[in-house]
Parts: sequence; structure tokens; C-alpha cells
Amino acid sequence: MKIYDKDIRNLLLNEIVRKKEFISDPSCIVIHEMDVCCGCARIDIAVINGQIHGYEIKSERDNLERLPFQIGLYNKIFDTVTLVVSEKYCNKTTKIIPEWWGLYCITKNKTRASLEVVRSPSKNLQVETINLVQLLWKEEICELLTVYGLSKGIKSKTRYELGKIAVKNIKGTEIASFVREKLKNRKSWKAHELQQLYDDLHLLQPN
Repeated sequence: MKIYDKDIRNLLLNEIVRKKEFISDPSCIVIHEMDVCCGCARIDIAVINGQIHGYEIKSERDNLERLPFQIGLYNKIFDTVTLVVSEKYCNKTTKIIPEWWGLYCITKNKTRASLEVVRSPSKNLQVETINLVQLLWKEEICELLTVYGLSKGIKSKTRYELGKIAVKNIKGTEIASFVREKLKNRKSWKAHELQQLYDDLHLLQPN
């Protein structure tokens, strides 16, 4: 039985929609293929509630060449990160990922695959606010600055310059809260409400 990325993604989504910390928040959203660090990397699945959680998938058809690079970028953004790997990579990745990252392993037999929680993630204490604020669109950073009375002379500045102004003048916790709310409330975006995702997956289950 071969396990592909889409198979792992479905197993992971079924795990996500049952997590208490996610289903208890009606505003929780799930985002597929979210760009981070100005498009330098793209994480497979992000979940946003009161924190920003990242899930990176490595199927048996993938390799681990980009993983160290991805680790460096994801560490700047996500409050928690979990790596989801095929069984052949499970032991190897424990020596690569940070101790605070979670690790899920996909095991299989001849007829089915299942997801095994090797370790749960812990909180990232090194989120870089300057990279976090760059998840916002330029107009959203302008809105953030306006809320805090920092709108003078900002229209001609780049998104990165606006981000630096925000980081210099606004508490990191307040920026993080604003970023989460903006991501959760964007219209016509690639996010899915967790409850709707749960309903969709439930409908796909065999009777």
C-alpha cells in the first residue's frame, strides 16, 4: 500500500477536526498551503485559533533536503509546529527537528494507514514579530498602524517598512492578536472554517 501526500493530508485533517483546543473555538480556521516569510516557504496546513499552528507533511515520495531550511522559517512564525511523516522518515527526523516540534508518524499495513502521535508540540518561545506581521497584506498593516495612531506618512512606505514601524511601536502580543484576527476574517481567501471542514469530512465517511 502506497501512501501519498493527499492520503496523509486527509488523515491529518481528521485528527485536526477532533482536537478539543480547535473545536472549542468557533472562529478557528484551517488554511492549506500558507505562504510564510514573504513566500520563501509554504507550509502544508496552518490552523489558527488563539495561536497559529503549522503542520508540515513529508510523504514517502518526498525527501528531507528542504526540511532544515523550512525549520528556520517556520520557527519565526508559528506558535506550534508539527511534522507529519511517513514511517520511513520517523526515526531520522527526530534528529533534525527542534525538541519543541510535534511529530506524527504515518504507519500502514496492506489495507489501511493510520496516524500515530509520536510527540505533541510545545510552545515556540522565539516567534519573530517582524516576520509575523509580514503575514498581513499592506492595507492590513496600514489599518493596524492607524488603530494605534501611527498613520502619518505611511502610504508611500513598503510593506516591510510598515512592519518595522509596527514592531517598534506596538507590543508583540497585540500585533500577534491582530494578525490572527485578520487571517481568520479575510474574505475570499483560501481558509476553511473548522466546523465546515468537520462537516465535509463527515459526509465523506463511508456509511
